[in-house]
Amino acid sequence: MTRDISQRKRDHLELAQDESLNFNFSAGFDRWRFIHNALPELNFAEIDTSCTFLRKTLDFPLLISSMSGGTEEAYTFNATLAEAAEQAGCAFGLGSIRAALEQDSARESYLVAREKAPSAVILANLGIAQVIEGNYLDQTAKFCRDCQADGLIIHLNSMQEVFQPEGEPHFKGALSAIEQWVHNFPLPIIIKEVGQGLSKQVIKQLEDIGVEIVDIAGAGGSNWVNIDAARLSEEQSTLKLAASEFADWGEPTAEVLADLQTKLTVIASGGLKRPLDLAKALALGAHLGGVAGALLKPALSGDAVEVLNVLQVWRETLKIAMFGVGVSSIPALSGNRALLQKINYV
Repeated sequence: MTRDISQRKRDHLELAQDESLNFNFSAGFDRWRFIHNALPELNFAEIDTSCTFLRKTLDFPLLISSMSGGTEEAYTFNATLAEAAEQAGCAFGLGSIRAALEQDSARESYLVAREKAPSAVILANLGIAQVIEGNYLDQTAKFCRDCQADGLIIHLNSMQEVFQPEGEPHFKGALSAIEQWVHNFPLPIIIKEVGQGLSKQVIKQLEDIGVEIVDIAGAGGSNWVNIDAARLSEEQSTLKLAASEFADWGEPTAEVLADLQTKLTVIASGGLKRPLDLAKALALGAHLGGVAGALLKPALSGDAVEVLNVLQVWRETLKIAMFGVGVSSIPALSGNRALLQKINYV
């Protein structure tokens, strides 16, 4: 496979559909169940799934997690997702904008998002490797203004970089670089992993340097170690064989949430496969849930109606779950772990 950025993104979109490359274990939401409240003392019509994120109101606390950008196909892909996000009233995360910063021809595949979603929360996205380099801040800020982003995701992907054929596993100075961007970038910064998860120790480090929003992006869904290992050539057979040892490397999303005590705004993505997982993630302490895999195929086909249908099922499931446990608002649900019971498997 060619090694340019656009081809890499095409490879990723294709391989991300291969469920055999996912984690062999779940994100952990199946280990929790809601305790049914037979006396909810509220009417179903009273339930309000709305929340505030980055000074905008969402109809429900869901982020379409970053997937792609920078390819010819990504224009339709991002337009489809943005249109659905606008209609569903949720947030939308763009894929890495590095391609747009380095290739003018890639810009439109990102700029289309605001055109299709004039009022939605839209997040731009850049890898930590570019942040560490130190010469991307101004041009990133300018592009974020051009695409009218509400915030910037900086993604951490150390293990992915190791196994990516064109990887840049240079992470020395990452924490200091993040701190500089947090204090100098004109938009809110969100720090996320890409599928191996943020441990509570790393989240504490981020909190200490002024980060206010994190996305756990934990293990249990798409596995970028496996995906990029599948792209390795025969000449890289040693690395390809080593990848099998790291196929289950990572922090399951629900386990991180269940053990986390923080004042940060927490997005829980990574392995939210069923609509009820969103409600569980919120009860475990998340403020938003992030979903990608459930939307990938309809987005690739350009079917905004089907993407919207999926999002509406997730929203309705959340509303029904709230009724089932007797809470009428997202603040009453978020972090209310007393609503859940852990299932102990023998």
